[in-house]
Formats: sequence, structure tokens, C-alpha cells
Amino acid sequence: MPNTDSITSLLMRQDIWRGGSQSPTYRTVTTGHKPLDRLLHGGWPVGALTELLTHQSGIGELSLLLPILRYYSGKEQLCVWLDPPYQPYAPSLVAAGIALHRLLIVRTKNPQEWLWAAEQSIHSGALLCAWSGKQPPRYTALRKLQLATSGSNSAAFLFSSSNTGAAPSPAVLRLELSSHRVNCLSLTLCKLHGNAPGASIQLALGEPSSQRTMLAQLPVNTLYPQIRDSANRLPIKQPVLRLHT
Repeated sequence: MPNTDSITSLLMRQDIWRGGSQSPTYRTVTTGHKPLDRLLHGGWPVGALTELLTHQSGIGELSLLLPILRYYSGKEQLCVWLDPPYQPYAPSLVAAGIALHRLLIVRTKNPQEWLWAAEQSIHSGALLCAWSGKQPPRYTALRKLQLATSGSNSAAFLFSSSNTGAAPSPAVLRLELSSHRVNCLSLTLCKLHGNAPGASIQLALGEPSSQRTMLAQLPVNTLYPQIRDSANRLPIKQPVLRLHT
């Protein structure tokens, strides 16, 4: 006779999805953006790995996670940033309502350290935000992170290059992020259990008064100061040395 208790507990795992079910089997926490909540059928998956595929860094991708960072840091839970590409700007985080004393920045030297730090962060119950850098993690490493998150009550986010989008991933959720307009982020659903890929939305980021200016749009000074010729220069008075005898 099959052990029904074992089967039931197995089907309750966050990384198990029943093919005939269209409803998510994972818990969610709001993203803080209503259009994104509707796209994800509730919000960010909890106890699961989410992979954010970006075309380039610094397009506003971190703004997506500010609400969940505020939520977890407000609950006095640790938020670990693993190998962020830039130094976080503390005043902006404080303005977003994030408790800085609950943030921990970890720097690693190699993929082995990176994977160990990521797993330990998840096992400790921290909210993990990890950046893969130039060397993307292997499928086996991502599988370990997904298995680690499936037994936790937190979420894990991995920022990867959009070039890795064609490679398979065990992540429950994969979103592709791009930006073609200032303060506007385009999100395309690449993978979500029970949902067909391809749906996309546009999210406005920040206030109109705080819009960023692209580098190419900055004014360039093409007028250089003219140097007077020697005839118009003021004479420089040389010091006179006097010898006293």
C-alpha cells in the first residue's frame, strides 16, 4: 500500500507543481505594484527562487524589490545582498523605509564561496538578493538554491544577464527586464508554473520630478576658454634678489 502521508507531504513542497493545476502551489507576498501582482497571480513567490533577467544593470531593477525589502526589514528579518554590482546608496534606502541595520552586504571571491553564502543566507531565513556577475551559476547550483528555498519561509532573488534566458533554470519565476524609456521598466514573463510565457507589462518607476537623464542627453560644452596671446598677457613681476654686503 502506498504511504499516503509521504505522498501528501511531498506534494506540499514548494518545488512540486501538479501539471493539471492552473493555480499556484506556493505562497506569495505582494510586490507593491498592482499590475505586477496581477501578472504574478498574487505577488512574489515565497519559498521559491525568482530569477530576474536584465539587459543591463542600473535600469531600475532594484526598485522592484524595495517594497519587499521594506516588508522583511520591517519584520526584523535579515536581508542579504550577495555581490551587488554597485555600492548601495544608503540615503535612498532610508527614504524607501528600509531598515539599514537589517541589511548585510556579502562579497565573495569565487563561485564556491558565492553558492555557500547564498545557501547559508536562505537556511538562516534571510531574504536573499544575489547577483551572478560575469560567471553565471550552473544549473546544479541553481537547483541547490531552489531546493533550499522550498523549505524556507522567505524568498530568494537572483539577478542574471538576459543572455542566460535561453538556458534552462529551476527557478519558479523568471522575468525579463528592460528599459526603453526613462523611469519606465518593461517586464516580460518567461516562466511561471501554470502560466504561458510571453505576457508583459510596463511599470512606471519614481516620481516625474525625480526623472533621470540619460548620459547621451546631457549637454556637452563645445566652447573652450580662449587663451590670450602673449601680447595681451599681463606681465608677471619677477622677484628681485638683492645681495647685501
